[in-house]
Amino acid sequence: MYTDFFKTLMKMMETRGTEIIYVRGNHDDFLDALTPLRFSTISIVKDYILHSHGKRYYVTHGDIFDTITTHMRWLAILGDIGYSFLLWLNKQYNRIREKQGKPYFSMSRHIKHRVKSAVSYISDFEQELVRLAETRKVDGIICGHIHQPANTFYGDIHYLNSGDWVESLSALVQNEQGEWNVVLYDETALAVTETFNYARVI
Repeated sequence: MYTDFFKTLMKMMETRGTEIIYVRGNHDDFLDALTPLRFSTISIVKDYILHSHGKRYYVTHGDIFDTITTHMRWLAILGDIGYSFLLWLNKQYNRIREKQGKPYFSMSRHIKHRVKSAVSYISDFEQELVRLAETRKVDGIICGHIHQPANTFYGDIHYLNSGDWVESLSALVQNEQGEWNVVLYDETALAVTETFNYARVI
């Protein structure tokens, strides 16, 4: 599935001149020494400003606000190993569910929702990103890192999180009218099955 996705992107670059901006994250921080880097129609950056439909969005992976990934490198590596194992376990579990005709289930996402400290961490993370957007005087912020898809407003700041393509099977899309949506992918149906618009948080 992922190979087909990249083949599609490469075809779009070749035939339509599609520009791809790759925002590096904590799992590929080895790219820090190379950023910003541009070749052909691909750019690798740490962050950038997206101008879209008269609005400005600050785009960042978001790991700079995670004290574990920035100050406790050994713990981040240990957590990465544990998370990789959980993804592997989740894959085996979902193979069984698929045979039983059951939908995809994310174990790590379920755990995060059940643990109060994780819920608090997500809330604090969002608040920090919103404050960053306010200091940069932009209309919104687009990020990832915490694997929690979101499309919401904190006051006047539009907070968008793409989630991820391995745990929540989610992505952010913007239509021609400038409206943002989170799309969720149903792996068993091989199709986008759900979209939801923004909520507002005051």
